[in-house]
Amino acid sequence: MKRIISLLFVLILAFSVALVPASADAEVRAVLDDSANLLNSEEEKALADIIAQVSSENKCNVAFLTVNDLHGASFSHNGTAQDYADMYYETNFGKNTDGVVVLLVLSDERGKRTVYFSTSGKCIKRLSDSEREKILDDIIANHNPDSKSYYEFLYAAALGLKEALPPHLKWYMLPLALLIGFAIAMIIMMILRSQLKSVKMEKGAVNYVRPGSMNVTQSRDSYLYSTVSRTAKPKDSGSSTHTSSGGGTHGGGGRSF
Repeated sequence: MKRIISLLFVLILAFSVALVPASADAEVRAVLDDSANLLNSEEEKALADIIAQVSSENKCNVAFLTVNDLHGASFSHNGTAQDYADMYYETNFGKNTDGVVVLLVLSDERGKRTVYFSTSGKCIKRLSDSEREKILDDIIANHNPDSKSYYEFLYAAALGLKEALPPHLKWYMLPLALLIGFAIAMIIMMILRSQLKSVKMEKGAVNYVRPGSMNVTQSRDSYLYSTVSRTAKPKDSGSSTHTSSGGGTHGGGGRSF
């Protein structure tokens, strides 16, 4: 057993050394494009900082974009806020890479103010529909520019992303954690086993029964009643997807306000 434990520690050390220098994460970028001029210089800096933090912590591209309308884009799109956000992402970050675009348009294809979240790559699943809707509920109800500033609106959206996106884990962390957990469990079992020197294994329970102490004189089964209740298990809404006019796969959704 000591040899087994020693071998486990050697394996853990080998995995730690071999897996840590794994391939570097792809370069990611954080972008704040305030084409609608809704922010002053101080607000731009503060919002850019939180966007960069979200991008760095989650290893994905993050862009916040404000436009007056959907005209005059430097890329082709089908005229909707959804496709505008999708194509902005593909033009600036590539097709199907990991990232999120938050688009705020003051006059969309219907002449309404709209905020739209477009997700790409792994961020499609990392930001589920229900999580996105929760962010939209909060920023529109509690940070609406009608009573707040556009800066507070966008900053709240960035904080919502920061809280909603799960932390980025490197691929080797799971097998390493399993190995460490297995090794710790083996050590605990060895310690407990070493404390059981006064006992030995028995194939039966005869030696644990006192003669004459178990005389069953009568037995019966009495059925009383039963109640069965069934409740539907809540299901995560997951992440719906669509294809942009450029052929990329995206998740996302938005809301007018």
